[in-house]
Amino acid sequence: MSKKLDYEYCKAAPVLEWFSNKWMLVVLMKIAENEPVRFNELYRNIPSVSEKVLSQVLRQLTADGIVRRELFPDVPPRTEYSVTALGKTLLPHVEAIIKWGQENFDQIISNRENSQ
Repeated sequence: MSKKLDYEYCKAAPVLEWFSNKWMLVVLMKIAENEPVRFNELYRNIPSVSEKVLSQVLRQLTADGIVRRELFPDVPPRTEYSVTALGKTLLPHVEAIIKWGQENFDQIISNRENSQ
């Protein structure tokens, strides 16, 4: 069975899966803020992410066509990441979610504290 058929139940499932990965959208936004960006710069700018997890996230975003990976044959070789045209169409939606979170942060924290 192909991967495409695995998602027939919900065509939004691949994107919704990103939300279950706590680093996916963080990495995307950090690339968008600083593009093009190198791996080590991303690693330094995202606290608590491991190199392994960052590599996995970058691989997935690249495979999905959201991020472009460009290898330069310098010595030593360098790799830069940037947001693709497809990824740029996603950014306004992610920014809207971020804005909603910022606007409702105090209420959410208050609700959590009151439910304990």
